[in-house]
Amino acid sequence: MAAGLALAAAPALARTFYVVQSGADSWTVMDAQGIEAIPDTAFRKAWAVRVQRNILSGNPPQPGYVRTLTEYDCQQTRTRWREFTAFSRSGATLVSKVNPNPEWGPAEEAGDTYAAYRVVCEGVGGGSVVAADTVAKVVIGLMASWDPPPLAAPPAALPPPKAPSTAARPVTKPTPRAPAPAKAKTP
Repeated sequence: MAAGLALAAAPALARTFYVVQSGADSWTVMDAQGIEAIPDTAFRKAWAVRVQRNILSGNPPQPGYVRTLTEYDCQQTRTRWREFTAFSRSGATLVSKVNPNPEWGPAEEAGDTYAAYRVVCEGVGGGSVVAADTVAKVVIGLMASWDPPPLAAPPAALPPPKAPSTAARPVTKPTPRAPAPAKAKTP
């Protein structure tokens, strides 16, 4: 039981994630540790998460994200997506699809695809590197960056000033001073 408590008390280890701006209102998040070689090929595969300011293309903008599994041919500078799932900001699934006919396309075809290709094949992020326990924390932080700033709290109300008291105050008369002692005259 003590071993279980020690494990529960252990802090989570942060991982490194690449965060690359892949469009005017989108970011691609990659976990470099999640890149896998595909056995018996020269290809690699990895998940990428594209965080978008407006996942539904309506107004007002609705942030969301798309998680995509893509294969990368680093020798031929090409990619093909295998499956994706789009999520609302709250994490609700909007659409999910497996590619029935995965065909290779140029890696530079789209900003988010090329950003992920650079991480997978060139080992560079081209953007920022952040540490977090999970990719979810990075995604949530990026979506929060589009939120309007919180409204400033109104200043605390001061208590009203006290009105002068109209109650009768005791009148005090000045105490008369005792006369100074007379000085002795010298002869």
